[in-house]
Amino acid sequence: MTLIRRPSPVADIASFRDTVERLFDERFYRPLWLSNAEREVVPALDLYTTPEAVIAKIALPGVKPADVDITIAEDLVTITGTFKEEKEVNEAGYVEKELSRGSFTRRFTVPTAIKAEVAKATFEDGLLTLTLPKSEEVQPRHVKVEVV
Repeated sequence: MTLIRRPSPVADIASFRDTVERLFDERFYRPLWLSNAEREVVPALDLYTTPEAVIAKIALPGVKPADVDITIAEDLVTITGTFKEEKEVNEAGYVEKELSRGSFTRRFTVPTAIKAEVAKATFEDGLLTLTLPKSEEVQPRHVKVEVV
């Protein structure tokens, strides 16, 4: 028997929103005169699956682990936090100022059922790694074939 898992409507909306944001990347869509404070910060994400878990890697350079909050609701994962500037330079003369500052939110849907209560998050060298173990019902099982 095959179980079909239907995604929640909230996850579909978040996924659609992420797709539209990528379509209208700020380099092409947003006016150049907007300051960094007015631009939305969206951290880069790698998402992949293994037989045991769903792994998400989120680039958060310069963010302290204490400034990151992770929420898992059904199949929607939300990561929020703040990029803080350690020392503001008040001198004129910037040629480029592209480092992210301010609050960020990154949402993504998990492609399979997970056990959210045993999720694990590690932070190393500006890379947040979120390990979401798959629930037993979706993990592959090996069945030995017996010769009769």
